[in-house]
Amino acid sequence: MTEEERAPWAPLEPESGAAPAAEPSPPGQPLPPPSGQPWAAPPPPGAPPWATSYAAQPKAGDYRTGPLPLHPMTLSDILDGAFKLLKANWRTVLLITAVFVVPLHIVSAFIQRNLYGGHSFFDAVNNPALTSDTSGNARLAVTGSVALISLLVTPFVAGAISKVVAASYLGGEETVGSALRATGRRAWALFAAWVVVHILESIGFVLCILPGLIVMATFVSVAPAIVIEDLGPIRGLRRSARLMWPRLFSVMGVAVVSGLLASVVGNALGTVPTVAAFAIGFKYGWPLLAAGSILSALITTPFVAIVATLIYFDGRIRQEGFDLELMADDLARRSPT
Repeated sequence: MTEEERAPWAPLEPESGAAPAAEPSPPGQPLPPPSGQPWAAPPPPGAPPWATSYAAQPKAGDYRTGPLPLHPMTLSDILDGAFKLLKANWRTVLLITAVFVVPLHIVSAFIQRNLYGGHSFFDAVNNPALTSDTSGNARLAVTGSVALISLLVTPFVAGAISKVVAASYLGGEETVGSALRATGRRAWALFAAWVVVHILESIGFVLCILPGLIVMATFVSVAPAIVIEDLGPIRGLRRSARLMWPRLFSVMGVAVVSGLLASVVGNALGTVPTVAAFAIGFKYGWPLLAAGSILSALITTPFVAIVATLIYFDGRIRQEGFDLELMADDLARRSPT
């Protein structure tokens, strides 16, 4: 058929040897993939445009945790990952935390059993003689001592939990004994770094609130760095600062939000037994006072430590390509020798 004989509306004929054109897709069906390329299922109806790319991003974790983000993390990624890791490792995490906080809070509540002469708080309000200066000073001294000791044990709890969380994040599992032994080997480094950080934070909060928050965000991952990488106190401080500083204010926001969330949940759990102890009187209600403090500490302490560990891994992913390193190692293990 010549050009003159072809009707103006007739479709062009395929050239000799060319592949015939593909049949058009039915209405409402996705277009087929280009030749030679793998087929990717379309996202479900109504899914946001980022759903496909997010699902394709690499993941960490194992069957116990479910998929964990192995890419630069947002606030929601870190909080969601913290809850998953806490749920997957709750026995190990709670046992580690209990080793440190349970004896402390039991002793603290027992010491306070004679507060207000053992009477309830409502009796003390109705009888001012029970709220003497001596009683108030004793309560202040006990409360201050407990707060100081709680701060002292915090780095060791954070170090042990970081060891457990790091293993779980990377697809493994850590026992209570091995995590505590690893923390014991770095105890001096954890304590020395804790002293330095709290001195700097105190100076920052005295000058203004913002410098104190900057110090807090800069060194939020000191405990994970020291325990996971087996570092000393100075190297641990430098390591945390190097990972956190490029995203300092984002890290500060994550740390503040997670701390507030943990505090709200912990206080909600501990309020009922604590109020009951005040109503009964500490002479017989001190076990309830201890139970309220322990419940709060068993939630807030590990959750904050898990968030700090995820922030540490997020810094390594962003600054050092830690996710690419893990994927390369995985490909090397799977490749035939």
